[in-house]
Amino acid sequence: MNENYLEILKKIGLTDYESRTYLALISLVSAKADQISKKSGVPRSKIYPVLEKLEKKELITIKQGRPLIYTVINPQESIDNYRKNMIRDLETIEDNLTKIYESKLPQINMPVISIEDKNKIIKKQNELLKRSRKTLYIRLGFILPEETETIKKLIIKALNNNVKVKILAVREFKIDNLTISIEELFSDVNVEIKYVDLPAAHLIIKDFNEMLLVFAENSGKSIQNANMVGLYNTYSLIISNYASAFNKKWSKVKN
Repeated sequence: MNENYLEILKKIGLTDYESRTYLALISLVSAKADQISKKSGVPRSKIYPVLEKLEKKELITIKQGRPLIYTVINPQESIDNYRKNMIRDLETIEDNLTKIYESKLPQINMPVISIEDKNKIIKKQNELLKRSRKTLYIRLGFILPEETETIKKLIIKALNNNVKVKILAVREFKIDNLTISIEELFSDVNVEIKYVDLPAAHLIIKDFNEMLLVFAENSGKSIQNANMVGLYNTYSLIISNYASAFNKKWSKVKN
């Protein structure tokens, strides 16, 4: 029996006995319980409840009679359905647990976390954009070239989910000697955006309970993305001050 297949099946939620029984029945296609027990190595006394569980997971069918006949469902169909159900359940629990987590954030003074790895900064940035429920305040002094389309898509998704989005941004900037136009990037997006001079940094305030501030090195002529640092924060007082400063700046900009 292929041990790699066993491990993969166990990773997606099958027990050891279920995995062994399922692989055995795939090779048999259709068989009686004693044949499956012998092929899988699962004890005869255990094989019946294991087969019933596989039926409940819609991986096999049971034909009533004496004896019972067990038939594997085409894996292309059954595993695809199993995967979809698992993804749906994971998305449900992720959404519910995230709501619980976010409801507790204002009650807990977590430390300001410094993030110095570029990939981790990008991951946190995209995570905040994806998890927004009500509001997004975004200040863009720069965007990494490889992230422009991703940020645009996430902002469009937030807008489609009725998140209120406000953006303060520079019209264009130069990063690693490449000129990028934020004005052109968002020209076809129906979002509230105002253009203003900003330092080489960007800010995301999500739902007034999480904030990410990212700084990049600026030589004066071009931003260098090699030296970036992100500050992730959930302190309500700090977030409130930054949100207030954002709104103050917003009200002063007329374009």
